[in-house]
Amino acid sequence: MRVLAEIERAGIKVEIGEKSNTTSGGYFGVAAFKLFDYQSIDVEINISERNGRDIRGEIDSVTNDFTTTYNLVHLPQEELVNEKIFSALIERKKPRDFYDLYIIMRKGMLSSGQKKKLFEIKDNIVNWTRQIDFRAELGAFLPIDQQSIIRDFPRALEDELNRQLA
Repeated sequence: MRVLAEIERAGIKVEIGEKSNTTSGGYFGVAAFKLFDYQSIDVEINISERNGRDIRGEIDSVTNDFTTTYNLVHLPQEELVNEKIFSALIERKKPRDFYDLYIIMRKGMLSSGQKKKLFEIKDNIVNWTRQIDFRAELGAFLPIDQQSIIRDFPRALEDELNRQLA
């Protein structure tokens, strides 16, 4: 909450959503940020304490045209990728998780250990994607330059898996 108070002191209006609350494993909330007359932007805050690990965050500076540069503390890249691939993707199997995996691979974010783990589940991933209509699920959310990727997304993802895990 201290962070949100500091954001408000910087001139950005902050509203916490009604569904924001502590959970059995941490905290879930939605904060709406509004600067001047620009459209409000919602940010989901999801903090998990379930695994009990003590992880030190990485700090990145964020520069933009709307406010002064600020620091953002986030999970280390390896932890973010593990969370996305080996938790979200395997447990949920949502179209956005497969798309995130594709982007993670394209950006070269996989460690050698993550590639080994991914190789072990590659055939499952390919089979799971064949059951999803990615165009219907993601088409409205992706920019125009990404639409060609989801036309035949299962093939595009399989090709990328083969490149990354060869």
